[in-house]
Amino acid sequence: MLKSLFKQFLIYLLSLNMAIIGFPAISLAAPIDTMTVIQLDDRQKSIDQIRSTMARDEVRSSLLEMGVDPQAVELRLDALTDHELYVLNQQIDELPAGGSVLGVLGALLIVLIVLELLGVTNVFTKL
Repeated sequence: MLKSLFKQFLIYLLSLNMAIIGFPAISLAAPIDTMTVIQLDDRQKSIDQIRSTMARDEVRSSLLEMGVDPQAVELRLDALTDHELYVLNQQIDELPAGGSVLGVLGALLIVLIVLELLGVTNVFTKL
């Protein structure tokens, strides 16, 4: 009795599985225009440039002195909009060749404060 119920259940289950597998999966694909690809590439270049600046020992030590976790900054960097990345990169590019770490940290701190005020981050609530 129990074996026949189990067999019947298994038959129904396999029949249902075969019916579901038989339907093709729906996928949506669309071409990407050139401007979108360029914007994505520019965004990645901006993020890479900021990360290379953040990788400097002086910048990391200054962030730690201010109580900002460098890993949290890495996560917040991905949350920046394209315009915010552009402004941050412009400020980095305007620094002297010797590099004023305080200028970079000031720009980064301003971006973090704006993100904090907008409710995107919670970096300063942990201080």
